[in-house]
Amino acid sequence: MNNGFVWATVGLILLTVEPFIPGVYALWIGIAALVTAGFAFVFPWLDAWLFVIFAVTTLVSAIGGSRLYARLNRDEGTLNQLQQQLIGKSGVCIAHTEGAHIRVRIDGVEWAALADGEIDVHDPVVVIRFHDARPVVRRG
Repeated sequence: MNNGFVWATVGLILLTVEPFIPGVYALWIGIAALVTAGFAFVFPWLDAWLFVIFAVTTLVSAIGGSRLYARLNRDEGTLNQLQQQLIGKSGVCIAHTEGAHIRVRIDGVEWAALADGEIDVHDPVVVIRFHDARPVVRRG
């Protein structure tokens, strides 16, 4: 039996179980096994070198795959960036403290904020940026 069939079987098994295990490691190893199978079919005399080919193709496919995922997932998003999520959100001024310091309610949460312009209690506000972890709001 040709080593190519063994490598192809291992590769197909890894690609088959990939959706059922966490991560994408089986994908890259399965691709490497299939590439190794191709080498085994074309160059059947490479018996001992197939393990080296497998190791190199596993490394190349894993690095290439991680770079591909990084390129596809450049969207940094705002999932864990609360300040970025609040920019552009509307709320209402609920109290004045001193100077430009006010309290606002945005999406049911009260914030100590800075007013950018004249804002009275009960005025609608919009978050325009953050300064020292405080939302800066303008009348909106």
